[in-house]
Amino acid sequence: MTLLHTLSYAGAAAAFIFVTLSLASGLLWLSELIEEHSRTAKIVGQRGIYIIILLHVLLYYFDSLPLRHTLFSVACHLVYLQNITASWPFISLSSLTFIASCILVVIDHFVWFFHFAHLTQQARQKARSMYHTPGSIKVAGFADIATFFGICVWLAPLFLFLSLSANDNALPTNLGGNTVPSTPTIAALQPTTQPRPYDLEEAEQIQRRES
Repeated sequence: MTLLHTLSYAGAAAAFIFVTLSLASGLLWLSELIEEHSRTAKIVGQRGIYIIILLHVLLYYFDSLPLRHTLFSVACHLVYLQNITASWPFISLSSLTFIASCILVVIDHFVWFFHFAHLTQQARQKARSMYHTPGSIKVAGFADIATFFGICVWLAPLFLFLSLSANDNALPTNLGGNTVPSTPTIAALQPTTQPRPYDLEEAEQIQRRES
């Protein structure tokens, strides 16, 4: 079984590379789709953030999520929503809204990470005690937590990240609102070079010879 065990590592590495390349290709396709259909993508992004906010409220009532964490996530998504302006998908990387979004997505991730980690640790401690049995402890599984992070924490920032690819193909006329003339003016077409001194001397010598 030594050779088969070695081949299993090679197969796992090949599967990891395949999944990574497939994910990269899918994200590239989504970014091009957002760039080509920016108006439709803007509507989808806005409504998607509203749906995520509604999901936070529903999870608070049905799954008893903490109110403070839920309100913080709702506030984060309201900040994400401020990036979808009239000039979208053109987002200024130096704007206060974008910088705040980058900071909030990291904080929101760790807020929920520590929350679920605390619940899991607390459930393990209760399961080890003599007054509780493991079957009576209800803890969210890995699939539930991963789904929550994928939809309620990462989906909106990922959408904004994919929309940044449109900034690479943006023209300078579209970013600042100032129009730049597309055709050269008459003054630009006129030659700015002046005749050199030795050219004038040669012209005078030719005139003297002809006279």
